[in-house]
Amino acid sequence: MNEVLNKFPIMHSIGSTKIENEQQFIDAEKYYTKNGYIVFKPIFFGLDKNDKRLSMYTDMCTQKLNMCDVVCVVTEHIGESTRKRIEQAMESGKEIIYFNLERNKQYD
Repeated sequence: MNEVLNKFPIMHSIGSTKIENEQQFIDAEKYYTKNGYIVFKPIFFGLDKNDKRLSMYTDMCTQKLNMCDVVCVVTEHIGESTRKRIEQAMESGKEIIYFNLERNKQYD
């Protein structure tokens, strides 16, 4: 059992969680899982900014980022929240990858 611990790097995927971006996160998760990563990704897309749990989800995102080895920026659009996550990752010395499905398929 102990030989399995820390065998695979943990990745946290971040980016715009507008509903139309959900498939990009699914594609990134599939790609990186096939390539040996454990992937944390957003679960909720298209959240209402007035959702009473938004603060909790933000805190969970921060905890995922703290637990990961690598951060993957999945979407082209980088808003304020994603920019904060990138800064947090940089301050923590995390590797940052920018996902592009077409480019990454070449190396699949």
